[in-house]
Amino acid sequence: MAEADLETLWGGPAGFPPRLWTLLCALHRLPWPLGEDILGAVFAAKAFIKLGELRRALAWASGFATGARRYRLALSLLALRGRFVARGALVGARSVDDVLRQFDVRGLDHLRAVSGAVILLGFHVGPPYSYLALRATGRPVSVLALRCLPEKWSRDIWRRPESDNQDLVVGRDEFSRATMLHRAQQVLQGGGALYMTADTVPEGAGREAFRLTVHGREVVVRSGWLTLLRRTGAAVLPVLAHLDGRRAIVTIHPPLPEPGPDGILDLTAYREALERLLVDYAGRFPDQCWSLAL
Repeated sequence: MAEADLETLWGGPAGFPPRLWTLLCALHRLPWPLGEDILGAVFAAKAFIKLGELRRALAWASGFATGARRYRLALSLLALRGRFVARGALVGARSVDDVLRQFDVRGLDHLRAVSGAVILLGFHVGPPYSYLALRATGRPVSVLALRCLPEKWSRDIWRRPESDNQDLVVGRDEFSRATMLHRAQQVLQGGGALYMTADTVPEGAGREAFRLTVHGREVVVRSGWLTLLRRTGAAVLPVLAHLDGRRAIVTIHPPLPEPGPDGILDLTAYREALERLLVDYAGRFPDQCWSLAL
């Protein structure tokens, strides 16, 4: 997609605040990754005006560092949040290669070992669009999300029929959630792969299933993926992404325990397994846990 602008891609602000949208459109004119770096610096700098953000970042950083390292970690957290926002808006990306070169996938053996339906379960930590990297491996992956990659990009990058890679965009009303959950169930019943997040935001998007405690913060896990698991018996593989330099490393983890007889789910086993993963992730990448810290 040559020289695409954000207005063409998104058709408007796409959920971004107006002033941020204006800045994103200006930064999009710059070559990647310059706009991404500038927005990271802006997010770090504005915390000294919006002191609440700085206080939250420092409170989170205090669990991992002291002294000057604590301040550096807090500023890194804020800057990375800005970079992730830029990536979420595709700032500076003008071609298929500009998007795909940002990703690397690890743990593909876990996905290849699943012959049938699979739920790829993500969280709101690290860089966005993990499902793009999963699609780029060659296997169709549908996504259930509040906002997806623009349709023009989806068609241009993979050139697949719509039925292969479905973007199931969930609205904020109960009817929309029920409709898209039903369509997600159809994807799984057909033996497909579905990416969705466990900690759906904003709050209220689905009933609460249980909570995880991650370095003093609570993560609310919603029930949508559990409903799909109960109805379809799909394998559930957690997926987490972290930024390493310029590349987003998407890691596919081993599957969670299978449902018991009659589809009975061991919520304790799921809670403990997911909590271990997130605690380990936060310990290794505390400055990428924007949803926990901010």
